[in-house]
Amino acid sequence: METYFSAAKMLGHLRSGPSGPYLDGFAAALEQQGYGPETAVRYLRAAAHIGHVMAEQGAGLTDVDLAAFGEHLRTCRCPRAKGGRRNHHTIYGARLFRRHLVELGLCRSAAVGAAPAEPQLLVADFKTWLRKHRGASDATVRLYARDAAGLMMELRSDPAGWRPNDVRSYFLERASNSGSGTIEKITTSLRAFLRYLAVAGRCQAGLDGAVPAYAHWQLADMPRYLSTEQVDRLIAACDGDAGARRRDRAIVLLLVRLGLRAGDVAQLRLTDIEWQTGSLRVCGKSRYEVRLPLPQDVGDAIAAYLECRPSTRRNVVLFLRTIAPCRPFRRGDGISSVVKRIMKRADIVPPVKGAHALRHTAATEMLRHGVPLDKIGLVLRHRGIDTTAYYAKADVALLKQVAQPWPEAL
Repeated sequence: METYFSAAKMLGHLRSGPSGPYLDGFAAALEQQGYGPETAVRYLRAAAHIGHVMAEQGAGLTDVDLAAFGEHLRTCRCPRAKGGRRNHHTIYGARLFRRHLVELGLCRSAAVGAAPAEPQLLVADFKTWLRKHRGASDATVRLYARDAAGLMMELRSDPAGWRPNDVRSYFLERASNSGSGTIEKITTSLRAFLRYLAVAGRCQAGLDGAVPAYAHWQLADMPRYLSTEQVDRLIAACDGDAGARRRDRAIVLLLVRLGLRAGDVAQLRLTDIEWQTGSLRVCGKSRYEVRLPLPQDVGDAIAAYLECRPSTRRNVVLFLRTIAPCRPFRRGDGISSVVKRIMKRADIVPPVKGAHALRHTAATEMLRHGVPLDKIGLVLRHRGIDTTAYYAKADVALLKQVAQPWPEAL
């Protein structure tokens, strides 16, 4: 705690309180997670404060009650609170201290609230099946399980008694209040759930056909990508020696050179970089793992970021948040948020927000440089050439060579 408090009297007061034996460890944890000195001081004061409050209420640190502490703060007149009455820093600092005590095994973990249970055990089995047999990501499992639970709650009866009209009516009611993107997701998740039920012998076979298809013609849209000039501005917006700028540059180059998905970047580990062979191991959808060549500028950007990356023993994930606590990104949404901020900084108005625009950009850039479609599909990890053919429409010069003139022009 000497890192944050210099006065011997204050150190003695903090260490003599009920929370005293654990404050040094808590201070070390705050420093390791990247909290600034001023914030750490507030959190340490809150930790000491809650120790005294629990002692006055006859409870020890094994039974830290955050709700009781919050009630105390409403009328707190503790002489050494130092502004530690009811405010965000005090409450959050107490919560972090309690979490620290739980990790030490001193405090019992909070009782899990009575979260609404899934309507049927079938949904839980469906989630297990998705992970084990389909290799679905956690985000996909949550999405599919949510829609499956909604179907179970609406129809309620045993799936063996479901009829096509029941399923179709439920879908049409949901679709009437949803946008096109949501409708496509509902279609996919409900069909997957009904196919699972049929395989498990819980409903009649072919019931997934009762979910109507959403009218969307494949390859009807144009790829949405950035121009070469916009890509240069985006990369230039990451110039600088600050840790955040180095991280942002590495993220942008991975997205725009290799066409990785935001989730792929969020899940990259330090061990996925094979420096000797100049390759990168990527595990994408359905646990489909490939090795991609690591371009020189991408490798240089990652190496520059690693020089200032927060040193954490437990985090083997490559990219960490720059705001304390310096933890990995939970999902690809965090990577997309980073890209959105960089685009705003570069004054770029993209055709579509988020990191996926850079995946389209990578594909069209490879196409402009004469890379064949099958090779582009390998880099983007497409299962079929039809998916990659979507980007062929971006090569207008090539399309002009094969386009037939209108009869009137003859």
